[in-house]
Amino acid sequence: MTARPDQTILCIEDEGDLLDEMSEELTAMGYAVIAADGGASARKVLAKTLPDLILCDIVMPEENGFELIRVIRAMPGLSATPFIFLTALTDREHELCGRHLGADDYITKPVDFDLLDVTLRGKLDLVARIRAAAAPPLPVPVDAKELVHLSRRETQVLGELARGLKIADVALTLEISEHTVGQYVKAVYSKLGISSRAEAAREAIRRNLLD
Repeated sequence: MTARPDQTILCIEDEGDLLDEMSEELTAMGYAVIAADGGASARKVLAKTLPDLILCDIVMPEENGFELIRVIRAMPGLSATPFIFLTALTDREHELCGRHLGADDYITKPVDFDLLDVTLRGKLDLVARIRAAAAPPLPVPVDAKELVHLSRRETQVLGELARGLKIADVALTLEISEHTVGQYVKAVYSKLGISSRAEAAREAIRRNLLD
């Protein structure tokens, strides 16, 4: 995966020289970088911007990384944002603590920028694949001649069934009786040669009835 300039990384580090070096390296990798020198400045950034990934030091004055990740994970839109700790703390206890708090990975100092590059790309690629898998399928264009004609009311019933509504809910939505809805359902199933809600949903997608 190639880094894109529209992928933003928030780097939180209290050591000014290291923060500058990190920003330069991340920019060279192809990312847009926002630098923050501690928790307070990071929260100001996050109040206005949702980064694609967060890099954060653990040992910082006033508010350490463990305290900050608790705050960030509770912020709207940031519960699933990839979060990687940068730290000189190499013992297993600290790493487990960070992961329990919601960190996705742990990079030790001094930073191996080749390892960091691979780690960032892997995390962002995983997010992209998860989002792609969760995205609803696009409606398949179908020639109008291939579609069996349904009346306006039959089309409405098909759409509501595809949304998962029960007969009683469809009747309430369309302001007709349950018996009448049942008759429309039979007619729709017969015309389309289907026998289940799953098939009704597929047909509704073919007809672009679902938003």
